[in-house]
Formats: sequence, structure tokens, C-alpha cells
Amino acid sequence: MGWKFWKREPNPMDPQQLLNQAHSAPNSSPQDVQRVQDAVPAGAFVMPVEDVFSITGRGTVATGRITAGTVQVGDQVMITRAGQQVAMSRVTGVEAFRKNLTVASAGDNVGLLLEGIDKSQLLSGDVISR
Repeated sequence: MGWKFWKREPNPMDPQQLLNQAHSAPNSSPQDVQRVQDAVPAGAFVMPVEDVFSITGRGTVATGRITAGTVQVGDQVMITRAGQQVAMSRVTGVEAFRKNLTVASAGDNVGLLLEGIDKSQLLSGDVISR
């Protein structure tokens, strides 16, 4: 029976080692990281749907965080699921934290009021884009 905890393996994420590496190469570039906003064309709008609500008398609201681009009232948007187009709609309202907006951009948590879309047509994980 061995006491393995006495023979401690080096930790690849040891803070002191990472700090020493950073000081030894201060002008090195960070690793190439593929972000969602880098994969979409400039100016394109992308928002994954987190939740869907139906407001009586108004319509269907899709909520989520905008990952790239901007959206404004009146924009035509496409709803996709697993890369396949599900529906087309027009944004008739944009709201963030109980404030009506005309334009929302990447990083904003918003609710989009969509024209002609039923709540059953949208699922969490769908993507709204332009």
C-alpha cells in the first residue's frame, strides 16, 4: 500500500508556474481562441434563444443574450434549429430589463417580440440571426 499523496505530481495549472511563464515571455500572444462572434460575418446578428414566452395581445417573445451584431425594431430575422431554417419573422419590439429599446447589440440580454411566430415554433437552443 503506497501513500500516493506524499508523491505529489506537478500541477499543470500551478499558479506560480503560470506566473513565471507569463513573466518570461511578456510579449507573447495569447492562444488563438475561436469565439462565436469571430465565426459570423461582420455586422451579422446572432442570438441563441434561452426562453420563449407568449404575451396575450402582443405575441411571442424570445429571450437570450446577443452574441454578435446588432438588432433593431423592424429587422427581418431568420430562426434556425440545428442549422436548418425553421421560420422567418420581423422584430416588432426589443426590450432589456423592462426598458423598450430601438437597438440592441452584442452582450445585451434582451427579449425580442417576433411577428407571426407561435410559441410552439420556438425552442430553447434555436438561433435567431439576420
